[in-house]
Amino acid sequence: MRETFRENTFINLFKQGDFKIMKLTEKSNEVFEYVKNNGGKVSIPELANALDRTERSVGANVTDLTKKGLAMREKVEVEGADKPITYVALTDEGKVFVPSEDEE
Repeated sequence: MRETFRENTFINLFKQGDFKIMKLTEKSNEVFEYVKNNGGKVSIPELANALDRTERSVGANVTDLTKKGLAMREKVEVEGADKPITYVALTDEGKVFVPSEDEE
């Protein structure tokens, strides 16, 4: 049987002892799934709008994902904008992470 990339990555992480079981809260999972399903890099304002939440609320979930090593923040200077736009990008670990069915 041929392993998929995700299975192969999981097996390698497990063999190296780098495997971590992580659970996400419902709201962090919403943010994670939206970013994952929309190219792996999304702005905080887009997330807030798409999830019908405030940027501050989304930011708290991004902090949770960042602490777990699944995402990182990237500030991008946009011409005409007063301040940089913050994007959420999945890390390599985030790209292969499969959320548990059991939420925190």
